[in-house]
Amino acid sequence: MTAAGDMLNQVVPTLVRVARRPGALLLSAAATAVGIFALLGLLLGTDGSGWTAWIPFGLAAVLALPVLVLTVRRARLQAQTHDLDLRQTLVGGSREVVVVDSNGRDPSRYALQDEVETLNAAMAEGAVRTARFLPRVEAAQRAALVAAGGTVRAPYLADDLRVTILALLGTLAAVPLGTLGAVVTAVLLLAS
Repeated sequence: MTAAGDMLNQVVPTLVRVARRPGALLLSAAATAVGIFALLGLLLGTDGSGWTAWIPFGLAAVLALPVLVLTVRRARLQAQTHDLDLRQTLVGGSREVVVVDSNGRDPSRYALQDEVETLNAAMAEGAVRTARFLPRVEAAQRAALVAAGGTVRAPYLADDLRVTILALLGTLAAVPLGTLGAVVTAVLLLAS
């Protein structure tokens, strides 16, 4: 594995662990707001006389979709990064050992060459933007996959990050929109 892959396998689990509590709070707030909105929409729909009474329930279902997608993606990411260790890097002291291969050459020189080739391949992959939506995110994910050594060494990069980002934005929007929808639906229920 290259140094870039090692770095990704240390940084990503750390970020996932740091974002665990805020992510749970966001999902709880969004699920609560959308759940109350859906319940009030269901009550309004069953008490209403026309198809328009079901509109709040339909809007709540639309708002629930990104919350569910983000919940599934978050659980999958937690499971994929749980097995990755947080390793500490030890810096050698004054006693350094130089390993020499059978030809009398230093293999660290070849490791540096492999690292440069991997980074060049990742940069070339990141320059290609073929996706229709969020092309930079897709290119960055492909470049990270190349740098990390594929999905076997970086299983957290298997899922499409564009879907996760859109689900996150939808979940962020679901909190105020679900709250607003619940208030408006409650007023409609009290008025009827």
